[in-house]
Amino acid sequence: MMIKKFLKISQLQIEGLEDPIKNSKLIKKNLLKTITFKPDIISTPECSNIITNDKKHLIENATFQNACPVLKECKEFAKKYNKVIHIGSLLLKKKYSNKLINRSFIIGGDGKIKKYYDKMHLFDVNINKKEIHRESESFIRGYKISTTTLFKIKIGLTICYDLRFPNLFRLLTKNGAKIIFVPAAFTIPTGKAHWEILLKARAIENTVFIIATGQCGHHHYKRKTYGNSLVVNPWGKILNQAKSFPKILNTTINLSEVEDTRSRMPSIYHD
Repeated sequence: MMIKKFLKISQLQIEGLEDPIKNSKLIKKNLLKTITFKPDIISTPECSNIITNDKKHLIENATFQNACPVLKECKEFAKKYNKVIHIGSLLLKKKYSNKLINRSFIIGGDGKIKKYYDKMHLFDVNINKKEIHRESESFIRGYKISTTTLFKIKIGLTICYDLRFPNLFRLLTKNGAKIIFVPAAFTIPTGKAHWEILLKARAIENTVFIIATGQCGHHHYKRKTYGNSLVVNPWGKILNQAKSFPKILNTTINLSEVEDTRSRMPSIYHD
């Protein structure tokens, strides 16, 4: 792939469903809507195959990677239309384990998996008396950072709660990342309080583009997510932003902004 100065990115902010087959149809419908924009990369949110507050339902309905209909749909679309797809994350079964993995994928234009990343930081929090999360009870954490090269540009992968750990973003930047993806299924209380400011902070600290694609709306078993997908440039400016309902966010980014910003604010070279 040649070096590009401009990258066109489509983000699919969806109101995800409780079943992988239903989500594969929803995502296919949205993928097809991006064609007129002619994106270089299409990004989906965390939990692209299944989203629910019901742990029993989650374990029963999640699939193994080789049987995931969302992964299959994205691979077929990528190959047919020669598009790179960033699947924000899939919740998948793992052999010989009663826990799942939360895995992000980069699918190349040939329809093959180019890179994957397993979520390193698990969301174990008490937001309030009504909202308590214990991802570690259902998921195995990842242990390796993950970068890949697209269009001769290094890309870094994170998932949701990773956003609160600046050292991860610094490691990705030190490994050459100029764009970092942050797919999410942020809660509404934490979204209102922290989503935008943390994304801007990670962009500013590392002088990178942040591409953050979120789930939105009301989901299975009373789960609610914040939405507000956005794109932040290396100076911390929001270039595009969705609200709290389903939307395809189309943005063209100028990659020269990374080096221009680093020449003015070379903080990543000073630690």
